[in-house]
This record gives sequence, C-alpha cells and structure tokens, in this order.
Amino acid sequence: MKKIIIASILFLFSSGFVSAAAPVYPIPELDNCTDKVACMNYCNKAENMEACISYGEKNNLMSKEEIKTSKAVAVKVKEGKMPGGCTDKTTCETYCQGNVANLDECLSFADEIGMTDASIEEGKKIAKALKEGANLPGNCKTKNECMTYCADPKNIDECLDFGDKSGIIDPKELAEARKVAKFIKAGETPGSCKRKADCDAYCKIESNFDECLSFAEKAGFVSKEEAELAKKVGGNGGPGGCRGEEECQTYCADESHLEECLQFGIKAGMINEEEVEMAKEGAESIKAGLEKIPAEARPDAESCLNNVFGGKLQDVLDKKVSITKDQGAKIGPCIEEAVNKYVESIKKQAAPQGGIIPEGVQGPPANIPTGTQPPAGVQQGPPCSSPAECMKMFGPQ
Repeated sequence: MKKIIIASILFLFSSGFVSAAAPVYPIPELDNCTDKVACMNYCNKAENMEACISYGEKNNLMSKEEIKTSKAVAVKVKEGKMPGGCTDKTTCETYCQGNVANLDECLSFADEIGMTDASIEEGKKIAKALKEGANLPGNCKTKNECMTYCADPKNIDECLDFGDKSGIIDPKELAEARKVAKFIKAGETPGSCKRKADCDAYCKIESNFDECLSFAEKAGFVSKEEAELAKKVGGNGGPGGCRGEEECQTYCADESHLEECLQFGIKAGMINEEEVEMAKEGAESIKAGLEKIPAEARPDAESCLNNVFGGKLQDVLDKKVSITKDQGAKIGPCIEEAVNKYVESIKKQAAPQGGIIPEGVQGPPANIPTGTQPPAGVQQGPPCSSPAECMKMFGPQ
C-alpha cells in the first residue's frame, strides 16, 4: 500500500547535499564540521541555512531546483512564515505528516515556494478526495497511523478503495493489488508476504521460484502456458539474469544483447529459427519496404503497421522491440493494402481523363509478401511504362 499522507517539506538539510560527494573534513565554511552527521546538525539550524546553501551551490552539490527551493525556504524561515511555525526538518515533518488537518496548509506552502515532486502531487490527490467526501482508511489522522492500519490484511480492501478514489495508486498496480488481496487475507501469498516489496524480495530467491510461479498462475498473473514456459527457463531468470517482462525487455532492447536473447529464446522453446531471422532482419526489411512504395501510400502503411505492433512501430524500427511470427505475417498485407488503396485512388482520378494514369505514377510493388516474412527484397517500380500499357492494366475494361 502506498503512503497515505505525504506532504513533507523539502529543506536544504534534507536534500542530502553533504552526502552527495566525498567532502574533505573539516569544512571551514560549515563551522569546521568534522563528519556528515556534524554537518547535517549544523545545517539543520535555521540560522545556518544561508551558509549551507552557499556551500552547496559553490561546490555544485545541489541541483538548480534544490538551490531555488532552499533559498525560498530560507526566506520563509527568516520571515517566520513556515507551516505551523516549524523551523527545521523534524518539526515541519511532524506538523505536515502528523495531522491530516494540516495538509492543505502544507500543500499551499509547497505551491508558494514552487516545489513540485511526486509526494506533493500525491498529497494534492488525497486532499481533493477528502474534500469530495472520501475518508482516510480507518479515519487515520497521521501518516504512521494510516500505514499501520493498512498493514493489517483485514483492512486491505478499504485501503485499496481509498487508493482508487483518490487516484494515488496506478490503475494497473491497483488491479494487481486487488488480485492479491484475497490471498493476503487468507495468508496464501509466497512466504506469507504482505507488501509488494517483501513479495518481490522473497521471489527473487532461487529456492522460492516454484512457489512463486505457482502463486502467479493461481492469482492470474500468468497463464498456464506462460507458467510452463517459465519452468523451462528456470529460476535463474532470463538473458543476463533479467527477471520480469519489463527488465528482460530493457535488457534485450540493447542490440549488443540481441544474439544472446535470441539463443535464449530458441533453447527455451519460445521462438524458432524463422522467428530469429525475422527478429534480426525484420526492422531493416520494414524500412526498405516503406521506402520502396509510393510516398502517398506510406501513411496508410505506417498506420496499419503501428496497429499490428500495438502502437510501437517506431520501437520496432529502432530495434527496441522484436517482431513475433504473428506480427510478421501481417506486415506484407499492411503494405499491400496501402499500395492498393493508393492505386485505386489514382484510377478514380484518372477516370475522367479516359482512365489514363499519368506517367511516373508509382503502382504497387511487384512482389508484396503475403506470408509470414517481412517485405525484404520488395521490388518497386511502376507496373506500366507507358500510357497505353497503363490504360490496358487500369483503364476502363
């Protein structure tokens, strides 16, 4: 479960600049502090903020955004205009996270100093949900209370409902959490884990592979076929030891790993030799095919191909995503259909002029593939070389 109340204020002394590099101690500019703890204690005092900001800026230990925010906070501290009158990291966190009643004040302060990050955005979503009538799980009032309440399996549905209403949980993550919820309540998760981080850590242990795979199938995260395939792969992970679809896709998107990933796929029975060739040459073949058809037909061909690849045509062309056998079977028809559509439009335009297609107009490629291979070696050129020949082929019959 994500944090329920997140409205912390970012200060210089919590930005971690004293640990961003390896400074040489003692640091004269910071009262000769002798180690990280001493420097943080020094910078945690309001009267020392300007000196700490200056040191961080001078030594490039803070980003421009951190410098800007820190200076804005320093001004507010001097003016005594901090939320609840807080003056340091501890008192401000206590005020802003210790009572939901202070949430709006803390969020307004964040806006005022131009602070934007994921925590602030979540805080705004929570505030909006509360104003619209939603209640925090168990009517918790503080961050710790909410986390404690939602750590109890019997409260998981209520906490997920709030995450849904407020929008602080991603829809995909929420759907997965709901699948797991009933197993958590029944104590039937791998290793009896209750949080995603704990489950992930447990399932990364090789000896727990079979248990976790069985659970994934039972919870509906993988199909029976995918589970069987995973058993073939084993608990050592995929190519380069990658684990999970996203991690493996990232690893195999690197062209230097292509051969390793393809050989892994063959050994695991995931792909055959034909698909290997398609994965190696498919992107170049598609590019060549698109270049050889009339420019007017390319938008339709690209639109069709983009649908085939689930909106990832550019990733395919950049060799970030491999082409499957089923996708390969649709490449040729996409290009053929686009060219035929273009030729039909030319025929309609030519009809009023006696059906003659102007010289130089490109017709459909001679050998558009309709099978499983991408359009490698497509021959391009006009199907007719003179008005008379064009009339014979495309004019009124």
